[in-house]
Amino acid sequence: MSTIGPLRLVCIWGALVRSILLLGALFLTACGGALHSQPPPQRWSTGFWFWGGSVPRIAKTIEPLDLIYVYAGYLQKGGGAPRSATWSVSASLPDELPPAREYWLVLRFNHQAVPERAAVPVIAGKIGELRNVAEQRRLNLVGIQLDIDSPTGSLAEYADFLRELRKALPAGLGVSITALLDWFREGTSVADVIEQVDEFVPQFYDVGAIMGPAARPAIAAKIDSARWDPIFNHFAKRFRIGISNFGRAIRLRDPTPKNGAPAHTFYADLVPADFTKYPRLHPFVTSNETNELVLTYHLPQESLYRTGPYSPGDTIQFIIPTVESVKGAVANARKIGGYCAGVLFFRWPALDETLVMDPGQVLEAAGIIPHQDSAPGLIQTVDGGCAAVYCMDLYLRNSDPLRAIPVRFTIHSSTGLEYFMPKEGLPIRMVGPSDLVLSLPPYGGRRSAYLGRAVAVARAQFTLQEEKAVQKKK
Repeated sequence: MSTIGPLRLVCIWGALVRSILLLGALFLTACGGALHSQPPPQRWSTGFWFWGGSVPRIAKTIEPLDLIYVYAGYLQKGGGAPRSATWSVSASLPDELPPAREYWLVLRFNHQAVPERAAVPVIAGKIGELRNVAEQRRLNLVGIQLDIDSPTGSLAEYADFLRELRKALPAGLGVSITALLDWFREGTSVADVIEQVDEFVPQFYDVGAIMGPAARPAIAAKIDSARWDPIFNHFAKRFRIGISNFGRAIRLRDPTPKNGAPAHTFYADLVPADFTKYPRLHPFVTSNETNELVLTYHLPQESLYRTGPYSPGDTIQFIIPTVESVKGAVANARKIGGYCAGVLFFRWPALDETLVMDPGQVLEAAGIIPHQDSAPGLIQTVDGGCAAVYCMDLYLRNSDPLRAIPVRFTIHSSTGLEYFMPKEGLPIRMVGPSDLVLSLPPYGGRRSAYLGRAVAVARAQFTLQEEKAVQKKK
């Protein structure tokens, strides 16, 4: 006699629960209840938040993308006058955007509070202006997303704010919100909030103990589909899962810091390359439960690096997304099913960011496009302005700066070089009249790096070839 395995039983039970919830939601709607149901989404979609400083021209993406959520600007009260009661919106559409089938405008409120109702007409007016701009540029603008970290205890107030905003917005625009996971615990008014929107996006990063005093080294939060499936699908409303593809650098100070210095300091421009050039510093390499890479550098003595002085006992920690972390997050999001319409990645990288995965890498990990071997990058030149000779400043545009193995680049010049002046401390040298060799240690690259100045009697073109460096046997 055949039996039903445990996994099959869980799948059957999950489908049954979703069916019951859907019928219940439809019944409530028919009876004039609070929840307004939608038909489940017909297709899975993948999108990115396009935040300030991002650039659209990055290789290996599909065109067009499903969704781009464009950070247009922010809402504030008072502007330069702290006690002013005037609300304002500083927002615009970036000049260039990645091609996408749908665009959403994102407005951020940089406070853990709910805006006052006086902000509603200001938001609606600015959205009307931006909609006209989008139509002139033939962008398919389908809605607005509010990025407001309402305190959980203020969700009823947030619902009232959204209700008023919907009335004031131009017709035909949907309303989306980002959502904190704490909103979905028992006893909150999150249902009233979700009733007022067309979709919600729970953010599975930077939550709870990840950011607290006893923080664990993680950005991404594990997506437990068995837990979140009945919670999110209860509302019979479209939702997407917010997933991180960005990294972070953190300075952890000695447990007894002097002068009241904060225990944690976050850096926007620090990368492993700032430490790998010091031979006595070796990272402790681990991964967390979501498969993000964690590189930890312990500083044994007082040191002065690019970011300033460090005290003995300080620790520099890098948390970096990986193919495995993205792949696992997407797989778990797909298991949720029901009204889950897809995933959104935070975020599309800026030009010189190293600790953010490129969209092409993200889409490969998510199974949206097939894997392609990465190109080594390219060499860009800037005229140095010399009079008697040609001098060129060389820059490396590195396609994959966080490789876990040493990498060696050969840079070939189309004409012979008189000499080359490397950037101080950079492991690059001439190996012939037309060739330079650049060696990088594991995790030692930057996405964009100045290499030095080349001098020649004629203008030169430079090509880049990559080979894996041979690791010495211990």
